[in-house]
Amino acid sequence: MTFKVSVVYFSRSGRMVTLSNVVAEGARSVSGADVTVYRIRDPVFGDVPDQYDEGVLDAPVISPQVVQDSDCIIIGAHGQFGGICAEVRHFLDSWAEFQAAGCLLKGKVSSAYTTTGGVGCGYGGHEAILASMHATFLQHGMIPLGVPPSPVMEDAPLATPFGTTLSLKARADKTSSRLRSLTESEVKLAYSQGEWAAQVAKQLHDTGSMD
Repeated sequence: MTFKVSVVYFSRSGRMVTLSNVVAEGARSVSGADVTVYRIRDPVFGDVPDQYDEGVLDAPVISPQVVQDSDCIIIGAHGQFGGICAEVRHFLDSWAEFQAAGCLLKGKVSSAYTTTGGVGCGYGGHEAILASMHATFLQHGMIPLGVPPSPVMEDAPLATPFGTTLSLKARADKTSSRLRSLTESEVKLAYSQGEWAAQVAKQLHDTGSMD
C-alpha cells in the first residue's frame, strides 16, 4: 500500500537541500513510500532568489493540505542562536489550526533534522533545537522519531539520536558547486533517519493505525 512521506525544509543554504535529498532517498528505499521534498516559503519576504543558494527554491512550497495528507513528515530547520529559525517556527505554529479542528495530525510519524553554526546564527544547541521540534510534534499527538543509534555516530561530531545535524562549515567540491558536500557518516545518518521514519509510517499505515 502507498503512503505519503513529506520531507520539508527551510534554509537559504544549499547544504540543507543536499541533506533533505539524502533523507528523502532513505525514505524512498521503503516499499510503498511516495516521497516528495518540499520547502517552506519565507512568510515575511517571500522568494527573493539572490538571497538563496542555487537549488534551494527548486522544491515546491509546502501547503496545509499536504501536511494533512502526509502519513510521515520530516522537517529540516537551520538553527538560530540555539533555537529553531523563525521561518520554521512560524510554519509549526500555523499547525494550531489542525489541533483546533480536532487534532488532525494525531498518529502521523514525525522527525526533524538541523544545521548549526556560523556568524550571525550562533553555534551548537542542536539537541535543544531538535527537542523543541519534537515537543511540537508531541503537542499534536504525532509520533516523533530520530536517528537509529549506530556505530556510525562515532565518526560524526554532531551525531545525536534526536536527528541528523550538520555544522555550517562547507567544503567546496571539484565542480565548485554551492551545494554543501556531506561526509560519508553524515550521509549514512541522514539516509537511516529517512528510512527509519518511513518504515514506522509504513507499519502504521498498513495496519490501519493511522485511520
